[in-house]
Amino acid sequence: MKQKILMVLATVILLTSLMLSGCSGGSTVTVTNTTTATTSLTTGVSQADYDSLQTQLTQAQADKAAAQTGLQAANAEVNSLKAQVAALKAQYEFTGGTLAETAARLVSNYHATHVYSTTDYFICGDMASEVWNMLKAQGISAVIVVGNIGNAITDILQSNHAWVLATVDNGAKLALETTGGNAVLMSENALYYRGWAFTSPTDLKAINDLKREYNVRVEFRNLLANEVNNAADLYNSTQQDKYLTLYDKLKELMDGQEAKLLQLQTQINGLATVLN
Repeated sequence: MKQKILMVLATVILLTSLMLSGCSGGSTVTVTNTTTATTSLTTGVSQADYDSLQTQLTQAQADKAAAQTGLQAANAEVNSLKAQVAALKAQYEFTGGTLAETAARLVSNYHATHVYSTTDYFICGDMASEVWNMLKAQGISAVIVVGNIGNAITDILQSNHAWVLATVDNGAKLALETTGGNAVLMSENALYYRGWAFTSPTDLKAINDLKREYNVRVEFRNLLANEVNNAADLYNSTQQDKYLTLYDKLKELMDGQEAKLLQLQTQINGLATVLN
């Protein structure tokens, strides 16, 4: 009996040793495998390789930016070429069999693409200036004319409209109504061929500025005239010297304005050529 117990104890001790040995061995393998894997990850890419890849990436980004800039420049050039083609097309569409036809087509197209204000004299002057420039680009000589197409006038200050007079085939003249988009023959309205002509929009602008000043000074002169008359009435009714002094001062101011008006009128007439 004692011997059996000793044999059982010996068996248990042996089994326990084997189990412990197996666990220890498995743990060692796991540690070894983990260490090996860690070492492999750490030493897979060198610093030199990393730096080289980073340099290549930076260069690739720079190449992309340069390509985008080149694309933008190419698009801009394409748009510029499209605009030139459109301008050439428009020029071709304007061109007629004669200079008169070309001028008529041009003013018609201009009217179709612009809006005219009937309440502003200076708007028709701007439109006439633009058509004058367009005719010049087509090689057609022209002048800008101001006058009155409803009544014959003899003073440029009475003008209330502006249009263009083009020189067409064989030196003939053709009036162009820029606000209506049509050509006007002399047989249709001879007043389009009378007025005051300007060889450039610059001269027209100058006369418009002078005309504005003239109109303002006319209003001031008229106010002074009323005050002069009032002062005269007061003096005549009271015979007081103070009203005579006031009259003299106001009359002097009014005379100064009239002199300036004459000077402005001379300047205005000097900028234009009379068409009869």
